[in-house]
Amino acid sequence: MMGFRRALWAILGGAALFALGLSGIWLAGWWPGQRTAVPPAPRVEEPLAQPPAPSTPDAQPPLAPTPEVQVPADPAVPEPPVSPAPATAPEAERPVPSDLAGVQQEMQDRTPTSPASGEQQPVGPGRPTPTPPRPVVTTAPPAAAAPVSPLLAGLNRVRARAGMPAVKAEAAWQGGCAGHARYLVREDRAEHRQDPASPFRSAAGEACAPGHYFVSSRADATPERALRYWVGGAFHLPQLLDPRLTRVAAGVAHDEGGGFRSAVVLDVRRGLTGAARYPVRYPAPGQAAPTLTAVTGEWPDALAGCPPRPVRGAPIALLLGPARPQDVTAASLSVNGRRAGACLLTASTFNGANDSETRVGRGVLAAQGGALVLPDAPLPAGADVEVRFVTARGPVSWSFRTQP
Repeated sequence: MMGFRRALWAILGGAALFALGLSGIWLAGWWPGQRTAVPPAPRVEEPLAQPPAPSTPDAQPPLAPTPEVQVPADPAVPEPPVSPAPATAPEAERPVPSDLAGVQQEMQDRTPTSPASGEQQPVGPGRPTPTPPRPVVTTAPPAAAAPVSPLLAGLNRVRARAGMPAVKAEAAWQGGCAGHARYLVREDRAEHRQDPASPFRSAAGEACAPGHYFVSSRADATPERALRYWVGGAFHLPQLLDPRLTRVAAGVAHDEGGGFRSAVVLDVRRGLTGAARYPVRYPAPGQAAPTLTAVTGEWPDALAGCPPRPVRGAPIALLLGPARPQDVTAASLSVNGRRAGACLLTASTFNGANDSETRVGRGVLAAQGGALVLPDAPLPAGADVEVRFVTARGPVSWSFRTQP
């Protein structure tokens, strides 16, 4: 009996071992007819992100990298630049025109604004450096031509009537001329200088002061009106016609509360760098000139050296040059073939209202060998005019017309 039991346990133990072996073969995939499992494809993962920094009151989120700036392919339609709006920006200054565009003007009823602070907050330790706004590159459109001011255009028309070349504006002098115009209306003065004690005095304004000025009690006085005044003045016209003049500058100022409410300044002294080609005749032969009257209130007073008339015509000029200050001895005028009365002013014959005016007036005429004729009455429109000057070298005569 004991032998039978031992045999049975041996059979059961062998069967268990056999079953265990079959299980191992199955699990190993060696069982006949079983499909071999395909290993899974490896998974590619992104690099691990850096762990976030500990939160602090000043911590800022990381900034994304700035993409590459592209230039628009079509320059005709540029991408508009995007600029951040500043919290505080200084008021933009009026640009100084490069060609007397409107001339530089100063309105005196305004208080100049102080520039706003442009300081930025410092970057503290641990604070990320601020990244500037992304620039946008655009193709700039071609610059438009600067407009020519009425004063500069008018001055060059006057010079063209005398056969003189056009002048250009000197931008570097514009601010000083505007400063002198401001001085005249703020100080209520009419002079070719500046008081050193005046708060409106400036070195740049003083440099422009020797030129022409025009002051008026009218607030709406314009540079064009000033130019008409200078053309009608016997002691202002010669400087406008000077063949050596190549550059000018001008300034305008207004003061609503002053006695002089408008001032116009024109620098015709510093730009004398051209060739001295004389003689100069105004209006030149064959030219058509506007009908103007001789101005009153000029200093020196040219009319003081002529017999009194209700209204005289604007001057007709002959400039022979500095080397011939006293060549002209007589002059005559004909309008539409008929003799017309006129007054002759020369460096040797002018007599002003006083000795000072006589001295200054003769000096102005002698500077360019000038002789001017003031008709006894304004020339009629559409008239044929002939003028004749008698000089030490013979007569100089020519004809011109007045505009209809």
